[in-house]
This record gives sequence, C-alpha cells and structure tokens, in this order.
Amino acid sequence: MIQVSAVYDIIKRYYRFLITTHVRADGDAIGSEVALYHALKNMGKSVCIVNDSAVPQIYKFIVPNSVMHIYPELPKEQAEVVFALDCPTLDRIGKTRECIPKDAKIINIDHHISNENFGNINIVTDDVCATGEILLSIFKEMKINISPYIATALYVAIVTDTGRFTHTNTTPEALKAAAFLIECGARHNEVTKNVYNTNSFNLIQLNAHVLNTVKLHFENRIATVWVTKEMLEKTKVDAIDTQELADIPISIEGVCVGVLLREMTQPNWVKVSMRSRNGFDVNNVAKKFGGGGHKYAAGCEIQGSIVEVQKFILAELEKALLQKK
Repeated sequence: MIQVSAVYDIIKRYYRFLITTHVRADGDAIGSEVALYHALKNMGKSVCIVNDSAVPQIYKFIVPNSVMHIYPELPKEQAEVVFALDCPTLDRIGKTRECIPKDAKIINIDHHISNENFGNINIVTDDVCATGEILLSIFKEMKINISPYIATALYVAIVTDTGRFTHTNTTPEALKAAAFLIECGARHNEVTKNVYNTNSFNLIQLNAHVLNTVKLHFENRIATVWVTKEMLEKTKVDAIDTQELADIPISIEGVCVGVLLREMTQPNWVKVSMRSRNGFDVNNVAKKFGGGGHKYAAGCEIQGSIVEVQKFILAELEKALLQKK
C-alpha cells in the first residue's frame, strides 16, 4: 500500500508523536491508540496520547500508566506528527484539536463511511470491522513485532466493534485477525473479564432505570431508551461508562432501529446513539443532524430536551423506514 509506505517514511523521519481519537472514545478507539502507542515506543519514539474525554472504566486495564492525557492536560513537548484514529472528522476529536501544532503532519486512520479524509495522509477503509483491524494490516506491512500488549489492545478494538462477533461487520477477515492476535499473545480471558464480566453495582442499577424507559414506536419497529442526568446522579455512574446501553433497544425482537438518548452535561443537549439491522442505514439519518458513523451504528448530538429530541429523531426514522418499504 502506497499510504503505508508514506506513513513508515514519516515515522522514520520524525521523533515526537501525538495520538488522539474521537470524543467519548470506545473500545476500538482506545485499543487502537494503545496499540499504536506501544508500536511507536518500541521504535524509540517519543509518544503521548491526548483525548478529549476520560477512558471508560472497562478499558482502563489496557492503558499504560501516565501515557494518556485528558484535555486540558497536555504533554510538555509539541508533536511533529499527529495520528487521528477512528475519527471521521477533525472536529470529532473535540478540544484536543487546540493542541495540534499548525505545522504538524496529520495521519488519519479510520473505518467510518463518513470520514472526510482530513489528514495529510488518509488510510480510510470502510469495509473492515474496526480501525484496529486496519492498524494490524499496517503493522504487518511495516513488519512491526506484534507484542502481547499490542495484540491485546487490537483484540479489544476488534472484539468490541464487532459486538463480540455478533454484528454484521464480522467478516472472515475479522475472525482471522482475532485468531492471529490470540496467537500473538492477546489476553482473551482478561479482555472478557474486564470488558464484559466486571460491571459495577452502580452500573447495574443504572441499567434497571434505563430499562424502565423502553418504548416501542412505529409498529414496534423502533425502540428507544433514555439516560437522564438525574439517573446518572442517582446511580453515580459516569456518562462515559454508558456506551454499551445503546445495544439494549436493538436487542428487542422485531425492532430494526434502536435509539439511546442521553442528556449531555451541556444543558439542553442530547446525545443520540442509533443501532440498526435488516439493511437500514442509520448513518444517513445521523448525517441530517450533523452526525455520522457507520451504516448500522451512528450517532449525533441535538439541541433540545430529551422529549423534543426523541420527536425529531423518530420523525426522521419513520420517514426513512416508509421510504424503504
């Protein structure tokens, strides 16, 4: 791949690297960042990770101590090269954008269909399961040793973005990549324990509150759930740890679009996360509200109360479902 050889040239030429990803980073984002961090460190580079938001509790076990900065905490040295991972637009890295030097080279590696190719180098492939899968291909081409630390981080990226190999993006290549990573020492049991089998009691309580909000719409083809600020305060759960709740509404039999609506810290704003099946494209709906993502998993942020935002989203979803009939 021409782009990979261009990336390798830049890595050889420069010393100071910054790695970042989208706001409210998920398993693919965190796993990809950590894997790239280890790869660059093993090549003798100065590397730091800077994100807009905190690491979800379930992914902290793969993050090395003192290497991840949360804005406005910044590294002492200015980066020469910035890797933006799993991020469709530069705006999606949030406040971290403010710490990117104007003359820095930006390398954009992503698998979102909505990616805007904003980098000096863009490696964007929307038919792979995760950004972690793209990084694995890059590492192989660059003949980088896949250590157990790198393998575990990439395994987290692939396992979480395929929903434990249950989503439609689970391809033969994704399964082969996961098997290869286990052969390289990926700690499968540790990943399973931390990501899926270590829920706090508070999070279980939040789940109970969220389940009480489930509603069906449009001939039971759309399901919605809510997470309010009051719920988060009552259960003492950080909003960053609510990402998996988006899988609840789409799990209902007969539903083809599931929607999680979460009140944001910013007053009168709601984060919308959509999941779909049966070929329905939620990315097109998210784009109408300035968001995006993948065909079967996308999101956006909309101003308004949670009741108002639900009306806006349902209207667009119902219109799109009628057109699909």
